[in-house]
Amino acid sequence: MKKSLHQFKHSLTWRMTAILLCSTCVVWLLFSAVLVWQAERMTQGILAQQLTQYTDMLWQYVGDDDDVQPSQTRRLRHDNGLEFALYDVKKNQLINASSTPALPRQATGLVQIGHEHWMMQSRSNDEIELVVGAPNSSTTELSHEMAENIGLLALAGLLLLIPVLYFALRRGLRPIDAFTTEVASRAVDNLAPIQTFVPTELQPLKNRLNGLFGQVEQTIAREQRFTADAAHELRTPLAAIRLQLELAHTSQRPEIRDKAFNNATHAVDRATHVVSQLLLLARLEHGANIEHQPIDFAQIAHDALTEAGKPVDAAHLMIDGAPQLLGQPMLWALVLRNLIDNAHHYAGDAAQVFIQISTRQITVYDTGKGMDAAQKARLGERFYRPAGQAASGAGLGWSIIQRIAQLHHTRIEMFDVQPHGFGV
Repeated sequence: MKKSLHQFKHSLTWRMTAILLCSTCVVWLLFSAVLVWQAERMTQGILAQQLTQYTDMLWQYVGDDDDVQPSQTRRLRHDNGLEFALYDVKKNQLINASSTPALPRQATGLVQIGHEHWMMQSRSNDEIELVVGAPNSSTTELSHEMAENIGLLALAGLLLLIPVLYFALRRGLRPIDAFTTEVASRAVDNLAPIQTFVPTELQPLKNRLNGLFGQVEQTIAREQRFTADAAHELRTPLAAIRLQLELAHTSQRPEIRDKAFNNATHAVDRATHVVSQLLLLARLEHGANIEHQPIDFAQIAHDALTEAGKPVDAAHLMIDGAPQLLGQPMLWALVLRNLIDNAHHYAGDAAQVFIQISTRQITVYDTGKGMDAAQKARLGERFYRPAGQAASGAGLGWSIIQRIAQLHHTRIEMFDVQPHGFGV
């Protein structure tokens, strides 16, 4: 019972049906009241017209003493029909009447006789006066009877309207039920857009849900990608650490143990670098907000070359203006460090690294062996490293560079350096 009452209170169909039903009842009551009032007016008008016609008809036949002779005289009561009285004007005497007491002289319109109201009409000349009247109660009874009959018909229509309203609302709200059913019956991992038709009023909700499904799907994909990346890249350094520690534990020679510990330390450093790169990339892919502030590209380029141990003279750091770009200086410093590190590791020890800054672009290039078209095509793939490459790394630097560029609405282009080398 409680569950049924709860569903009744919170059911949109039942609530709308109740609201429409109450509104219809109020309108029906107002309509009935107006109907009674209008019926009384119409009935009074009709009876007044009939009374006038009857009075004119009697007046035409008044002439002789026996023209107007009632069959019998009855007592004047409110439930009587039409009554008349004929007076001698000169003698001021009653000639004839259909009731006792007789209707009074010179009475026209609605006149109170005793405790009752009568509708009166009169005709007269120099000799006689005819007074005709009808009780007003008959008019009221007739109008009430008419209003009651019409009200009963309206009530029957109202009772028939209730199920019609309910089924019409149920049919009108069927798209909402289908929408609710689809959302409620969805599997947890079903993030496909909702295709069910919904009314215009629910379209913003549907669009918002589909947008949320898309965001959740992207978030899950990023988490899965992060997990896969971490598992993929950390498996090798962790296995190497275990191998080197086992070698150091079992070896009796001090130089082998020292070498094994050094290799384990390098593997730990590599794993730490991979984790930091993965975490940074995850934050960037989750849409981390960036601060919009001016960027001193000359300073961050100078610092990046200094940290990498590269020359910072005018030949290696060429400045011809500065891009008017707002963003996060720390992220752009990371871009330059990644590009310089890649050039240092993959271009060779003999290669030089150059940075050129102008008002429209920043260029980082080296004099290494360069990169062929196939390698360039796969450069954006995570964990990709060219075949035969001995340098260690997670292969995530380029993904980080691309994401930072997207956050700052900038474009990355690769080019070959002549006679040999690679530039970004």
